[in-house]
Amino acid sequence: MGCRRNRKDELQGIWESWDEAKKTCFWDKLSQILFVRLDVALLKAMVCFWDPTYWCFTFNEVDMVPTIREYLSLLYYDFRDPLRIYWKRNVDFRGPLANLMELPADTVKSRLKDKNGSYISWSDIRNAMGKASGDIHLALFAFAVYGLIVFPKALGYVNVELADFLIQNEKGVNPAPAVLAETIILLNFIRRKGDRRFLGCTLLLFVWMKSHFRCLYKLFP
Repeated sequence: MGCRRNRKDELQGIWESWDEAKKTCFWDKLSQILFVRLDVALLKAMVCFWDPTYWCFTFNEVDMVPTIREYLSLLYYDFRDPLRIYWKRNVDFRGPLANLMELPADTVKSRLKDKNGSYISWSDIRNAMGKASGDIHLALFAFAVYGLIVFPKALGYVNVELADFLIQNEKGVNPAPAVLAETIILLNFIRRKGDRRFLGCTLLLFVWMKSHFRCLYKLFP
């Protein structure tokens, strides 16, 4: 199972370069996912216990599965209405992305790459961040965190659909079901197909695992 860092160190560096006032303007606790120390060996071992038939981890007679409430806690969101969940809309996502990057739509379109979907490179996002300020700069950083860390589909690239994901998040939708559903689908896929690439959020899955096995794992911070 491949566990991708996907520009994690660069994102850490950007976060650490901010002053405290700027950090508090961002989703402060969400950024902590960038500093999780991943134990790849433990994660690989745990995934072997995933049962794709029952969609859960099975340890002898004990079954465990991440819940929406747990992932909501891991994402550090507190919603008054957790039933307002993210849903993928059938719209052209290039417009929202162009607005986010403050670039003409034609310019954004010319920079997109086809990787089983339309993707924008991290280098283009980073360049846009260098020219942006205030809320736009923070939104681009959030876009990169979601695209490179939470939904890492292509190394060094972010799916343009996440521009709409970000917009819906800002309106107060609950992203946890989408993140958890993606994780479960990918766990089923790699266990059924024997694919070693886990293109989901390994960091969140690892934090969930260690929260349930804290007493057995001495290296937890």
